[in-house]
Amino acid sequence: MSAAAHWLSLRRALVHARAAKGLHQEAVAKDLRCTRQALSAWEKGVNFPPADKLFAWAALVGVRITHEHLSQSAMDDCAKEAA
Repeated sequence: MSAAAHWLSLRRALVHARAAKGLHQEAVAKDLRCTRQALSAWEKGVNFPPADKLFAWAALVGVRITHEHLSQSAMDDCAKEAA
């Protein structure tokens, strides 16, 4: 699986888990101490969240992050695709 596919998989899992828990973007953003617009951009794949926010987001919605999601090449590929 490509780095971009790992990020897409993780992003979809985070969005699905948030919705399954009945959490609105506003509530999650407040807990993460970011704006709703920032969370929306992360969920849409427009931007990649900072690592601390990514881990907090995953913990909040109960998603497990694997090493494949966080490899340097995965982050580099995602950054290139977003540019």
